[in-house]
Amino acid sequence: MQPFPDASYLVQVPVRALASEPGEGEGVVLIRPKILSPRWAWLVRLMGKPNYRVKLDARGAAVWRACDGSRSVAEVAEAVSAAFPEDPETPRRTALFLRELAKGGFVRFA
Repeated sequence: MQPFPDASYLVQVPVRALASEPGEGEGVVLIRPKILSPRWAWLVRLMGKPNYRVKLDARGAAVWRACDGSRSVAEVAEAVSAAFPEDPETPRRTALFLRELAKGGFVRFA
C-alpha cells in the first residue's frame, strides 16, 4: 500500500464545483445546496434555506483560492505551504483537505 498522497493523486487538478463568497477576515464561505440531485430541484425551491454554508478559516480559504482549475494538487499544496511556512505538515494536510472537499462535492478533479 502506497502512502498518501501518492504521485497519481498529486498530479490531479482540483476544480471548484460550488459557489463561494467572502467570509470574515481572510475566510471564505462555501455554499452547497442541501439537495444536489437535479431530479429534486423542485424541492429545493420550496425550502426556506436550500443551502449549507460552510465557513473556512484562513488556511482552508487559501486552499480554496488556490484551486483555480489550473494547479495540480501538488501545486496547490506548494501555494498553501508558502502562505503557512511554519507548519511542515501543510502539504499533507492540504492533500487530505482536498480529498475531503472532493468527497463532499465541493471540488472535482479534472
